Amino acid sequence: MRALRAGLTLALGAGLGAAAEGWRRRRADARAARGLLGPAARAARGGGGRAPRPCLRDLAGSSGFDRGHLAAAANHRWSQKAMDDTFYLSNVAPQVVPHLNQNAWNNLEKYSRSLTRTYQNVYVCTGPLFLPRTEADGKSYVKYQVIGKNHVAVPTHFFKVLILEAASGQIELRSYVMPNATVDEAIPLERFLVPIESIERASGLLFVPNILARGGSLKAITAGSK
Repeated sequence: MRALRAGLTLALGAGLGAAAEGWRRRRADARAARGLLGPAARAARGGGGRAPRPCLRDLAGSSGFDRGHLAAAANHRWSQKAMDDTFYLSNVAPQVVPHLNQNAWNNLEKYSRSLTRTYQNVYVCTGPLFLPRTEADGKSYVKYQVIGKNHVAVPTHFFKVLILEAASGQIELRSYVMPNATVDEAIPLERFLVPIESIERASGLLFVPNILARGGSLKAITAGSK
């Protein structure tokens, strides 16, 4: 499922919502990044039946969480309509405050916007993740909190994929994962770089095939690479 808003695309992968945006160099406006997201060839999570729809009250009354935007409102100041569209609940997920949404994650959002001064086109895809953790018994479990009357799932992590297109046509890819927890703002953003394959596997979204289909050469930047 996809929904086009004024400045972003909302897509559904393996049961997870993701927001895609695109910006041109020297332009303040963001636009919907059509064709950037592709669903993985596997079924979405969850069983049959229709899940309850989250409502604003589920998030508003939950202490310790912010209504974190996937596509940041600050990315869409060029249009009131575009900014308003970022407040749809389909673009919102509960984020721990103030340690993630207002600090480390905000730094990553600002860094993403700054790249428009260097690259011809900047595409950004952001979404939640529910990742396993190994417990004391040596087994791995996916555990997460639910909040509100409709049991809105609190992601364990968030990802942000940056697809950077130079004027020469070369494409650079940077993929980040941050825990939905206390994050030291002093930690360099490079520490959160991960292989894109790990995000594709966990989110059910495909990035690399769609990037290669656009042409040009692809360079993936991971932790420790230059």
